[in-house]
Amino acid sequence: TGGESVVEPRRAFPWRQLGGICALTFFGAMVFYTVPVEMSYLLDDLGVESSGVIGLATAVASAATVGGAVTFARLRRAPEPLLPGVLAVCAVGFGVMAVAGNAALLVVGAVINCVGTGMLLPALLTSAMSRLAFEDRGRGTGLWMAAFFGGEFVCPLVLLGGEAAVGSLAGAVGMLGVAAAAVAGGLLTAGRRGRTAEPQPRP
Repeated sequence: TGGESVVEPRRAFPWRQLGGICALTFFGAMVFYTVPVEMSYLLDDLGVESSGVIGLATAVASAATVGGAVTFARLRRAPEPLLPGVLAVCAVGFGVMAVAGNAALLVVGAVINCVGTGMLLPALLTSAMSRLAFEDRGRGTGLWMAAFFGGEFVCPLVLLGGEAAVGSLAGAVGMLGVAAAAVAGGLLTAGRRGRTAEPQPRP
C-alpha cells in the first residue's frame, strides 16, 4: 500500500575486492612519501647544507610528481595494467638515488621517482574505486585513505629501520627500490596469469 515502506535487503560490502588494493596502497604510500620526507636528509648526507638548495631540490621533485599526475590523466587507460610499469619507474628512481654520489644525480633520481609516484597515487585510487559499486564508494574511499595514511605514517619508521640495518639512509632507499621492483614483478606476473586464465572464445 501507499503507506508502507519497502525495506531493501542489506548489501554485503566487498571486502575481498578492496583488500588487495588497500594492501598495495599501504606499500605505495611508503613509496610516495619517501622523497618528500627524506630528501633533505639525503642531501645533508651528501654535504649539502644550504636550505635554499635543499628547498629547490625538493620543489623540483614535487613538480615532477605533478607532471606524473598530469601524464596519468592523459593516458586514459585502465589503471591495473599501468601499475607494474609505474612501480618500476619508482624503483629506478630509488636506485639512482641510492647510488648518487652528488646532489645533481640525487635530484635526477628523485625526479624519476616522483614522475612514477605522481602516476601511482591516481592509479591506486582509480583501481580501488573501479572495484566498487556506487553505493560502496564512500566507505571504500575511507578504507583506501586509511591504508594510504597508514603507509605514510610508517614510511619514516621503515626507512629508519632500513638505515640501521644497512648503515645509510641511501642504502635504505635502495632497499625500498628493490621492494618496489619486486612488487612490480609480482603484479606483472599476476596480470599475465590472469589473462592466460581467461576463457578464450570458441572459433
